Amino acid sequence: MSEKPTRRDLLRSGIAATAGVLASRTFIARGADTPVKSKPAAPGPNTQRYRATVPDTLDLAERAKWALHGIAGTVDPDDEYMMWFEVHWNNNQSYLKHNGCDVECAPKFLDAITQLRLMSGDERFLDVEKNMARSIMSYLDKQDGLYYALYKPKLPRKNWHFAAYAGGGHTTKPVDYAIPGTSGILLTALVAHNELGLTPCEDRIKALIRGLEKIAIKKDDYAYYPEGGKTGHPFSRPRSGWINTDEPGGEHESAEGTVVAYFGYVIRGLAMWVERTGEKSALEFARQLVNFVMKPKFWGHPADPPHVLGREQGHVDSHFHARAIALRGLLEYGIVTGDTRIQDFVRSSYEFMRSYGINRIGFIPTWPTHGAGIRNAMEGCFLGDLVAMTVKMSRAGIGDYWDDADRIIRNHLVEAQLLRRDLMEQIVKNNPPKPSQGHPGQICTENVIDRSLGIFASYLMPTYAQGARTMQCCTGNAARGLYYAWDGILQCQGQEVQVNLLLNRASPWLDIDSHLPYEGKVVLRNKAARRVAIRIPAWVRRDKLGVTVNTINRPLSWAGSYQIVDQLKPGDTLELTFPVREETVRLSARTAAKVENQYTTYTMKFRGNTMVDISPRDKSPANYPLYLRDHMKAAKAPTITVQRFTTLEPVRW
Repeated sequence: MSEKPTRRDLLRSGIAATAGVLASRTFIARGADTPVKSKPAAPGPNTQRYRATVPDTLDLAERAKWALHGIAGTVDPDDEYMMWFEVHWNNNQSYLKHNGCDVECAPKFLDAITQLRLMSGDERFLDVEKNMARSIMSYLDKQDGLYYALYKPKLPRKNWHFAAYAGGGHTTKPVDYAIPGTSGILLTALVAHNELGLTPCEDRIKALIRGLEKIAIKKDDYAYYPEGGKTGHPFSRPRSGWINTDEPGGEHESAEGTVVAYFGYVIRGLAMWVERTGEKSALEFARQLVNFVMKPKFWGHPADPPHVLGREQGHVDSHFHARAIALRGLLEYGIVTGDTRIQDFVRSSYEFMRSYGINRIGFIPTWPTHGAGIRNAMEGCFLGDLVAMTVKMSRAGIGDYWDDADRIIRNHLVEAQLLRRDLMEQIVKNNPPKPSQGHPGQICTENVIDRSLGIFASYLMPTYAQGARTMQCCTGNAARGLYYAWDGILQCQGQEVQVNLLLNRASPWLDIDSHLPYEGKVVLRNKAARRVAIRIPAWVRRDKLGVTVNTINRPLSWAGSYQIVDQLKPGDTLELTFPVREETVRLSARTAAKVENQYTTYTMKFRGNTMVDISPRDKSPANYPLYLRDHMKAAKAPTITVQRFTTLEPVRW
């Protein structure tokens, strides 16, 4: 008898029995209330857990627990622990569905789980993670090192292996396909796993890099992967070799609307490896891929005026998330090599994309030049990209984007996470039944809403998540966005701590208790810092800022946007106080209707960087409403007792 738990075992054990009790006034079901399936592992030597009473305000570590729940609840133990890529949570009846993207995006879940555990210390679902990792690693070929979409006729997935791309003109054959882009995703995950000692895999990393280089087509001073004749997955290579090796002639020759997306993860993974090892051959290969991605034919916008050379400034006219995959690879390479030309290119491209939508809340349509309807929406994937780019560019000194990051995190990033079971059930009730068609084993209708709590929406407008499926790439990307946000809150060097974002965070050096947006009060409980530099958001009036240490006033000491407090001792309590600025702003975004260039102007109320109300709102009962934040208009933050977790192990992804 097999010891592998079946889907029904997994459901019975409690993954799906998540707190249907959303008793918290803020409607955030706490991760600590979720039934625990896995036997807890022993705490690591560099971790600590303790109870603390803290402001009941945005806590990214708690959000990480729910993201972990959503990921673990939407993988299939009957199908090698692959994700169900499609979550039709809006449908009456709701269902999960496998498709060809399962195998492409699986490494995103593995990467995200590692990050979510580092944030929260959550030890549930360890068996799910172990089996998922074993399955994903088995897709690495022992001969050439590459990650494959494997044709396995004895498994049910043979029927939907490539179904996602059949409608896009891709033909399929019953063969194995190496996917360079997904190999790059797994490379980034393995580099971090190797550094943490979770999966010592230096040999597998080197084999993967050699395989990626071996199948690349090299020409002059650049290297590329061909589209390959539109077989299998985009930019995938049959085991027998490329069907053709033609170089892409233009930017839009791909399923994602942009060629360069398929190179971004490979470049980023190579740069991460080079940073840790200094391996010259990997650096040279990364340089060749960068030279291809930077070709002017892949950049620019048709609306650029003649005097603006958008192709040299990273301007884009297609799928922003797919573009951001490439930009994040370029950014990592530019930082590791010190290439200021590439750093500036990424900064300029980010600022171009930032000019769309309502960046004040992190809402940027992902397909802004592709007509009306769902193309006016933002993908959850792009939220993870935006946080990663703003945090990484700010840390590298490429620009100060901490306020951008704060606005994205406090608003659309956390609003995109589906946590309200009652709202999801209401949406199901108000949507008509849709047939869940598929092959045997492809569809699951068991406890879909319960087990989906914590995933992220795929299609977002300023006031709602559209009543449509979640594509699990969005959950993988936005969940990792939580980690980039959490990691960006502070950084430490020796006895000096730099606080970049006024968000709740526990750490070995100090704990941050943020009362925002209710009141202008942030308390830092010192453990090991001698000197602290705290970035003060742009909306705070400097002449109204007060700083005390153990209730004794300290004179203000500015270094740019940072307030410097030194001569601290373990056990000191540092408190910042300032008025919370309330502001009403009117900004517009394209309407999600089948009308070109129609805009809706929204009236938005802010407390600091947090939007607490917005109108007009969408009235459709078929959509998931966002920004139900009346409780945030109170003048005093409520409190809650939580288990805090600290670790010395954060890794820069």
